Amino acid sequence: HRDKLKTVVFQEGLGSVYEKTERLVTLVKKISEMLNVDSANAIRAAQLSKADLVTGMVTEFTELQGVMGREYAKLDGEDSEVCAAIDEHYMPRFAGDAQPKTTAGKILSLADKIDNIVATFSRNLIPTGSQDPFALRRQALGIVNMLNEAHQSLSIGEIVDSAMDLLGINDDAAREKMQSDIAEFMTLRIKNVLANDVRYDVLDAVLEDVDDPYSVTLRAHAVENFLQ
Repeated sequence: HRDKLKTVVFQEGLGSVYEKTERLVTLVKKISEMLNVDSANAIRAAQLSKADLVTGMVTEFTELQGVMGREYAKLDGEDSEVCAAIDEHYMPRFAGDAQPKTTAGKILSLADKIDNIVATFSRNLIPTGSQDPFALRRQALGIVNMLNEAHQSLSIGEIVDSAMDLLGINDDAAREKMQSDIAEFMTLRIKNVLANDVRYDVLDAVLEDVDDPYSVTLRAHAVENFLQ
């Protein structure tokens, strides 16, 4: 499948899709190592995750990306978790949508979203005001909610470092600015998630370090409990 994808993608003049796939495989390995979980299914799902983008079905009906990938993988006899992860890594697709359920789906979803955010920020396309053409806010909210629901700690900055390596961002000043911009971006998303349950002054007290979103949630609730 990987060789077929490489051939088809380059024939269609879409080399960046294959490059994206390669980055996802590397990031999935990194995240799996950080979480100390088996990476086999997540890696396989990453290898196949963008293959359906070059099919006629998804070219015609773009909303079927991931859905058709899941069905094609089923027809090819892939593991059920691999099939599910191909679909799940796009979740949440809209406000109120479900989060990935499988471990492979969660890992691939994290890798895809962080790669999207870093790649888009590197082109100075940071969302401003109501403008967010690449739905980065929704993707960042997905990261926060996913880690909170899984009760999982993870260093976003460490994954961002790996994503910058893969995108060839080597200038120290550019890397420092990227980390700062993404930390600020994630801070606002964490605020959005916690605002309904946590007092504003408690939020301000715990948002100094947002590298680990789940840790921020735990700190916020701990301070709330102490005050009560």
